Amino acid sequence: MAASLLRPYPHGLPRADPNLASHQPTRLKWSLGRRRRRRHILLCVFSSTATFQRELLVPPGPRTAQNPGPANSRNLLDRMPGRSVATVPGAANLLDERPRTRRKGAEEQNRSGAPKSGEKSRSATVVALAHAGRHAEVVEHFRRMRMEGVPVSRFVLPSVFRACVGLRDSRMLRGVHALVIKCSLCQHVVVGTALADAYVDFAFLDDARKVFDEIREPNAVSWSVIIGGYARSSRWAEAWAAFSAMQLSGVLPNVSVLVMAIQASGALGCQVRGKQMHAMAVVLGFGMNATVWNCLIDMYGKCGSMESCRRVFDTMISRDQVSWNTIISSYIRLGLCEEALDMIVQMQESGFTIDRFTLGSGVAACAHLGDIDKGCAFHGYLIRRALDTDVIRGTALVDMYGKCGNMELARLVFDRMDERNYVSWDALLSGYVENGLVDSALDTFRQMESTDIKPNQHTFANLLRICGDRRYKEYGRQIHGHAIRVINQMNVVLETELIDMYAKCGCIEVAQLLFIRMNERNLISWNTLLSGYVVDRQPVATINVYRQMELACIRPDRYTLAGLLNLCRFQGLLRYGKQIHARLIKTGSEMNVVLQTLLVHMYFKCGRWRDAHNVCTLIRERNSHVYEAFFKVYGDYLI
Repeated sequence: MAASLLRPYPHGLPRADPNLASHQPTRLKWSLGRRRRRRHILLCVFSSTATFQRELLVPPGPRTAQNPGPANSRNLLDRMPGRSVATVPGAANLLDERPRTRRKGAEEQNRSGAPKSGEKSRSATVVALAHAGRHAEVVEHFRRMRMEGVPVSRFVLPSVFRACVGLRDSRMLRGVHALVIKCSLCQHVVVGTALADAYVDFAFLDDARKVFDEIREPNAVSWSVIIGGYARSSRWAEAWAAFSAMQLSGVLPNVSVLVMAIQASGALGCQVRGKQMHAMAVVLGFGMNATVWNCLIDMYGKCGSMESCRRVFDTMISRDQVSWNTIISSYIRLGLCEEALDMIVQMQESGFTIDRFTLGSGVAACAHLGDIDKGCAFHGYLIRRALDTDVIRGTALVDMYGKCGNMELARLVFDRMDERNYVSWDALLSGYVENGLVDSALDTFRQMESTDIKPNQHTFANLLRICGDRRYKEYGRQIHGHAIRVINQMNVVLETELIDMYAKCGCIEVAQLLFIRMNERNLISWNTLLSGYVVDRQPVATINVYRQMELACIRPDRYTLAGLLNLCRFQGLLRYGKQIHARLIKTGSEMNVVLQTLLVHMYFKCGRWRDAHNVCTLIRERNSHVYEAFFKVYGDYLI
């Protein structure tokens, strides 16, 4: 048992024959010779392969059909039928050595920028084409670069965006945007800003805002793009919100951003924000910038503060033509037309010439004043400079003559104009409407349609103003039907004019139906319906409209109260008249001369002489209507 455990070989294997020991050296000698032969073969292969590679590495000349030139060494060796890495390991290492050396050198050259010279030249070509305005070639060159596998460069993409805008191809822009997302370049400030600017040019502001939100660290230019997009679309509330976000981010505004913030303050009518922008302009050192100061003048004028507007103008160090035109237009906007004409004279005395904008403002001032003599003087000035046939100045002249009541000269100026647009036709039509020339207004409307100028809601609202009479009720219905065919959705102004027209024509039921169907109602709409019921002598319906108006949280103004006082005056409703008088005292409106006159007539109609006398003693402003009321109260004792 113990002997079997100590056996040197496993069970079943034969023992080594001692007689075979003499053959072992012979086997070893044979193996050594075999290795030597294999080494000799490998050296031969090495020599031939090295020679073959040197021949292949010679730079190829121009290939022709007779001399196609050397092919790639790796491709030739790959097609060799007897090549085997297992049988020829040395040869395999030799063939892989030189390509690996070339790849390593290529990587070093990539880091140094040498092989990217081709990419840089092609990128420079794209940028140069974009600057030259050759947008189609930019897109084609970029497409070739993508087909050849050239990596996307953040320096090329802004030029491609500009080309998409130049070609007005929004689909291509969205395609390039997808490529930007794929390359993870949305957060780059240059690429993101250029892409947002392209979307702004297409008026896709929501897409521009999404792109802007992806920018990691937006700079002043990025904020300028998004704020400018909102300002260009007159979305002033969003422009101001973006400017506030810019301030919270710690980015200081440049001149363009500050100008747009001032414009937003003026458009929103917020003088407090405008004063903040004024202080910021002083702090940032823009006191010498005429553009900022001109925008401040315009902002204060839109906010109704002519005193601040004039103070900014007086403190300006360097005034230009725009400064004078801005202050003049601010005077006209606030109804100070005499002061505007005086400023034109001061402008000439200061050495500035009157341009077309100054002339337009002067004509508008004459139109507001109804001063045809000064208007003719401006007209002569325009004729001497051959500007009377210009569409803008000619339209201003037509409007001025129409408001002065001289429609013959208005028509003459209109016929002399080189070009007529919708505003020109509307100015002529408004002149006929204001002067009560119904037939001429309707003829002008027919001529307007014959020139393929589509009337809009303002045109129909003007025409309805001349139909507020029972004689022209049929004209009003035809205009209403035509407006339904032309306009898809009427606005609140046109619907209010329709209510007023039907109420004045005695169709109060139709006016009530239109009022019920309105999608949007304002204070003027309520006052129009209430006045319609007053004229129709329906006191119960009038009071019901007033109560519904209060339930709708619409605060009545002096026109509402005047309509109610007229109702009490005609119907002798003393109880309601006293309630309205109490409301006037409560709201502080009892000193309005129109309402005081109506109170006198109401108390006189109801036989309350003492109350009428008490109201008469409070009236300070005296006009013909006030004296008429005094005469009714005091009779022959009126002094």
